[in-house]
Amino acid sequence: MLLLTGACSAGGANQSTESSSEQAAEGQVGPTAGPASRVLPGDIATLQVVQGEGIGAVVADREEYTLYRYEKDTANPPRSSCNEPECTLVWPPLLAPGGQFDLKGVDKALVGTMKRDDGTTQVTLAGRPLYRYVDDEQIGDVNGNGMDGQWFAVTPTGEKARG
Repeated sequence: MLLLTGACSAGGANQSTESSSEQAAEGQVGPTAGPASRVLPGDIATLQVVQGEGIGAVVADREEYTLYRYEKDTANPPRSSCNEPECTLVWPPLLAPGGQFDLKGVDKALVGTMKRDDGTTQVTLAGRPLYRYVDDEQIGDVNGNGMDGQWFAVTPTGEKARG
């Protein structure tokens, strides 16, 4: 089976023909799509649980790279404080333009989206916007954890990872 997922990539001409019930059975959640709806690769965000080096279970994207939360963001309402290029080039936001998710080990009740200042749709966990760190070069890297005392790898419940 071909599973189309994406974080920050642009969509292509691929489309999914899976029904909503098939998607739900496989952990995909999001708006109900009709049979004629197109699901592009960048429309679905994957959240999965992996083991971070020395810090235990953390949430990762489709490529198994660690995801982070920023302490200057707010959870209620969800709001990103990382909007300027100086920030987003180092901490790219995890995007889901279609508002759909492929979840593996993450409670769907904790997952959502928010609109960023630039109009894109960012994934949230427990209300907090999620990001990658540009200097995590290998799967399992957690180089951004504790950065500036503001950036932390995120656990499956949305808490800061300790380590």
